[in-house]
Amino acid sequence: MFLKSKKLSLAFFVYLVLPLLVCVFNIIPEPAAAQTAPGAASQDRFGTSQFYQTWQRTDLPIAAQRTSRSWYWGPEPKALGFYEDYDQSPFGKRMVQYFDKARMELTNPDQASVSNGLLVVELLTGKLQIGDGSFINKGAAGVPIAGDNDNVYPTYKDLTSYYNQPGNARTGDIVKAQLTSEGLNFINTFTSDPATKIASTQNGFSIPGAFWNYLNRQGVIFNQGRYQQDTISNWLFAVGYPVTEAYWTKVKVGGKEKDVMVQAFERRLLTYTPTNSEEYKVEMGNVGLHYLQWRYNGKMPQYSNPIESMFVSPTYQWYNSTEVLNLRTAPNSKAPHPPNATETPFVTQMQPGDTIQVIRSVPGEEITPGNNTWYQVYEKPDIFVYSEYLKKANLGAYPAVPRKHPGIWVSISTEKQQMAVFNGDKMIYQTLVATGRPGVGDKDFSTVKGVFGAIGGFRPATQTMQGGNRAADTEYKLLDVRYVTYFFRDYAIHGSYWHTKYGIAPQSHGCVNASVYDASLIWRLPVGTVVDVF
Repeated sequence: MFLKSKKLSLAFFVYLVLPLLVCVFNIIPEPAAAQTAPGAASQDRFGTSQFYQTWQRTDLPIAAQRTSRSWYWGPEPKALGFYEDYDQSPFGKRMVQYFDKARMELTNPDQASVSNGLLVVELLTGKLQIGDGSFINKGAAGVPIAGDNDNVYPTYKDLTSYYNQPGNARTGDIVKAQLTSEGLNFINTFTSDPATKIASTQNGFSIPGAFWNYLNRQGVIFNQGRYQQDTISNWLFAVGYPVTEAYWTKVKVGGKEKDVMVQAFERRLLTYTPTNSEEYKVEMGNVGLHYLQWRYNGKMPQYSNPIESMFVSPTYQWYNSTEVLNLRTAPNSKAPHPPNATETPFVTQMQPGDTIQVIRSVPGEEITPGNNTWYQVYEKPDIFVYSEYLKKANLGAYPAVPRKHPGIWVSISTEKQQMAVFNGDKMIYQTLVATGRPGVGDKDFSTVKGVFGAIGGFRPATQTMQGGNRAADTEYKLLDVRYVTYFFRDYAIHGSYWHTKYGIAPQSHGCVNASVYDASLIWRLPVGTVVDVF
């Protein structure tokens, strides 16, 4: 459909440009402070400027050899930043980046605040978190918590029975409990070591001096372009609250068995090795690497561009209706239909063969015995359809494209009523759309064909759409059209809510109708992204 309202939104710049373009910092030189430290990770390796600044504070002094201590994150990211599913982030995707020791997250770019994931909790509970209250059950990680990769004990799974089980140790007590494959043992080997004395109690768990001193220690940091002495890191941000007591265990380190004291915190796992040199006695466990092994089977996701990660793993699935199905505003058959006013004509019913994109499954009324699953297909207003009479759609092969373009680009097939996203000659996303209706004269609304570029001047998150011809009885006005990306004059790719005919036949007044989710993905692409319609 042709779009007339062109109110500019800053959301595009905040969410897309900010995360993907890394700022150049003016680092203030000081005596003996190098602007580019030998061995320091390149700024280009970081997904956002916020990630780079977070790493710089604690780990640049190590890389620049201004101090000697163990890494807080690691010498550099393990891969480029990319997007993972997270319900509370815009469009259900947040930028993340993995390091040896942990993961950085930018969940809400508007706040520009880096968070540090609860990876240890996920590894211990086996619940992979994809939203504030959303989880996927994977099972506790059978990954060794410390030492060499071939250690068979203890793993995170072995530590699960000690998770959220506070002991009764008091300040001044000594850590004597030892983890063994047969259960807890108690040793007196290190009773004279002051580092094993309980120094604090947090969240009901006791923290020995070795770890408490480490969490609160002062040292060289890098802040606002200068090296200075300060608290190295806020310990709640760095490690979170303890979730187990501290225990001794025996693990192989470099092929040699050593006594190591370990304690799990929400975000990190700390180890204390008495035989190490002083500055390396306490270390962060390689939780980031352990998590990658658990979540991704050890295969680090690699993307040539962070934006590519939004497309290679589609979040939502298309479904076909096998019968006439009513859409409801709650997951039960007595809930009202969606509003269907002239300016907000939400679709209220699906016909056999219609297509719809499901954004989540929810429990609801059990219409067919044994099946209480409803599918949510729209948000604000929330719209649901009963799952019994939907089947997964088969998109088939995308047609051969007439042209190929470098980098990320969008292809739209008017014949197949499909849209795809390519990275060079590699298709990384395929979905259904509805293009403009062909006709004659004033009633020809065919989508323009050719090679265009996404226009960045007018990209509001929502718009009012109006146009058509009153004399030809094609006039319309629609409210709350979401994620509009113009690519030629008034032609745009945008979300739609007034039909379920995606991939079936042309429906629009010239624009490319997409699901709200798919439209949001295209909306996030950089200004100038090629849009090739054929």
